Amino acid sequence: MTVNSRHRHSLRIGACAVAFYSVLPVHAMNGRITAATSGSGHTTVEGALRTFSFIAHKDESGAAVGMAEISNRAIDEMFRLDVDCLNVVDNMAIVSGVITRHTDPHAIGLTGIFAVVDSGEADAPPDLVTQVFFFRPGVLTCSDVGPTDAAPFLVPIVPFPGRTGSSQSPNH
Repeated sequence: MTVNSRHRHSLRIGACAVAFYSVLPVHAMNGRITAATSGSGHTTVEGALRTFSFIAHKDESGAAVGMAEISNRAIDEMFRLDVDCLNVVDNMAIVSGVITRHTDPHAIGLTGIFAVVDSGEADAPPDLVTQVFFFRPGVLTCSDVGPTDAAPFLVPIVPFPGRTGSSQSPNH
């Protein structure tokens, strides 16, 4: 996972670094990218694996694009979130968007919000992520949530088996 601020300071994350830059439609961005985050990994929820991957970019006009896909085996849930908001504060990215696919059709159209924290180099503590929290449309976006709101819900990201080391964002 990488988190980039508008200052172009690229943070690296070890075991879960993945670049998905080719999946974003270039025409969706209106200007220079000012913030970006991407990554994948898993956590354990009730003894079952929860796997996730995501990418999000924000341009200088404030428009954000991207996607996140989550598979929560504890409750046999899989869904996709189309990103429409990205808020980067220091080494935390808060992301939100619309649920466009879900194993429960009643969840389609809800807003999902999650946060990720890049802890730094490979020898640093594990990176962190929250679960995706669902809200009715129009109630909250990532702009309404800050690091202190997300902090109590952060859990360590567990490296994929066999993955070690770190890699950088392609724009570093």
